[in-house]
Amino acid sequence: MIEKFAEGRPGMEYQKMDMLEMTFKDGEFAVVLDKGTLDALMTDGSEETVQKIEKMFGEIKRILRLGGRYICISLLQEHILEKLLSWFTDEGWIVRIHRCTDAEEESNEDQSSVIFPVFMVVCTKFKKLPGTQSVLELCLSEDGSPVRLESPDAVIKSVQSLQHYAFLRSKLSSKQRGEVTVDLYDPQSDSPRYSLFVVDRRKASSLKFAIFIVPQGRESEWLFGTPSGRQHLAQNADANRLVVVHLTRNHSYNSLEDVKAELSSKVMELAPAKLDPKLQIPFLSVGEDVGSREICYRGYSIHSGEFLIEDVSADGGLYRRLIFLNNPSVIQSEAKLKQITQKKKKGKKLYKTVIDTSFLSCQHHAFMVAGLGFLDHDVTEQETKLLVIGLGGGGLVSYIHNNFPKVSIDSVELDPAVVSVAKEWFSLKIDNRLVVEVADGIDIINRKAEEGKHYDAILLDVDSKDTSEGLNCPPASFVTPDILQKISTIVGPSGLAMFNLVCRNEYFKKKVLSVLNSVFQSVYSKKIPDEVNEIIYVFLSRDFKIRDNTVKQKLCKLMKTLKKEKNEEDLVDITKLMNEINIVR
Repeated sequence: MIEKFAEGRPGMEYQKMDMLEMTFKDGEFAVVLDKGTLDALMTDGSEETVQKIEKMFGEIKRILRLGGRYICISLLQEHILEKLLSWFTDEGWIVRIHRCTDAEEESNEDQSSVIFPVFMVVCTKFKKLPGTQSVLELCLSEDGSPVRLESPDAVIKSVQSLQHYAFLRSKLSSKQRGEVTVDLYDPQSDSPRYSLFVVDRRKASSLKFAIFIVPQGRESEWLFGTPSGRQHLAQNADANRLVVVHLTRNHSYNSLEDVKAELSSKVMELAPAKLDPKLQIPFLSVGEDVGSREICYRGYSIHSGEFLIEDVSADGGLYRRLIFLNNPSVIQSEAKLKQITQKKKKGKKLYKTVIDTSFLSCQHHAFMVAGLGFLDHDVTEQETKLLVIGLGGGGLVSYIHNNFPKVSIDSVELDPAVVSVAKEWFSLKIDNRLVVEVADGIDIINRKAEEGKHYDAILLDVDSKDTSEGLNCPPASFVTPDILQKISTIVGPSGLAMFNLVCRNEYFKKKVLSVLNSVFQSVYSKKIPDEVNEIIYVFLSRDFKIRDNTVKQKLCKLMKTLKKEKNEEDLVDITKLMNEINIVR
């Protein structure tokens, strides 16, 4: 090196020295520049390696003057980043991390391999003062403006997000097909701001690349919330590659245009290879705004953990939802909201937002209500007793209670927090016709069978906490031969049981239907359109004919009570419903 640069760079000095025991004087330098040395030395997190790194950092600290800077160019593997942050923050130094995008572009212009993000870590030496908090900053935006973070964990999450994003880009540049996902974080938050789903199609399309922004509150819908739905969306958009964007909770979004501006540079990195950079990429959405979402309440359940109540604007209406945060993409319960006029005050009308109990938000609940038409009597005219296991927000029981005065309901809910939510946030009203008991549904079935209790129908709409086998609803304990036999005893020969079945495992689903067939003489199923839910109707009687004209007439009369079906096509709708019910046995 001396020979090579003697003439061109006479001011440069080259010395052979052990960096763990440097012979320079204390405070001799203003800058120590490390271009990949830390990455080369810290190959793992073993005790021996860590001791070497601590000696290296100690020497850097010694030879730097106050206000001096250690500048480290690194790929920031997790164990390296953790050590950098912990050591220098403990010493009271300021740590700022920049991203070196120019270095990344030069490293692989043809995108033939993974382009790992390159970072420059700048650690500025200060005297350690007791009681002061270390300063951590990230400069990852295009304008280079720093963002201050509160903890090393927040820094690590932001860096890992970029690294994940780089891997995603590499995956997409290959011939990978199907769907890949990535979360984009705001450096000042520990929750993702955007969730991106990248959908590729094999068919040639008019659009090479497009972005679809899902309004807040609609991300749980089949079209936007499932891989098959997003494939259908890409087909409708006629796009080879469609990036579907979810706007996540705990963040605010001013307008659709602001979201487009914020995402434009990031999503362009996900474009297909060889796409013309001058091509204008279309942003698609539903409507002209980003929707609205207001979190009304946060709570905790001993059975399901943290949950929240949120009001969401969707499909031209306002809805209240119960969401368990251990599965935030699933709507546990939903109810439509409406405004009613209160007394006028000083000539002005005052409005109050309340639950619209005349509306069934969940489609599978409508088919459970319709199932009451399969009983051997008319529930609109004769006394009927139901056992409903699984309360949720109380939408199903409230609807039946309000629309069928001859029906009395015993409802069972395992979670006392859910019962409180149903009363306080979903307007559940309890009286002599609607009783709610906090208990395990299995215990209730055992008890009712032992006591010889009789119900005209049992409705099971209870979710499973263990979904490892793909059975989300009901829990496997409700579809054992012993429990099903007791259910058949409770409803008797003329009774009916209905199950909301949610099962993504076809093998396990067939197993459930086989057990139902072994206990009940007649088993029917109705697949809910565009949903995973399937309603299973079971009867003890082999003589029951679900397509009988008498059943059809009762169904027509029953369905007229459903607000959604009040039109001249009731009979057609019911005929379609009956024809779409599959005879399992």
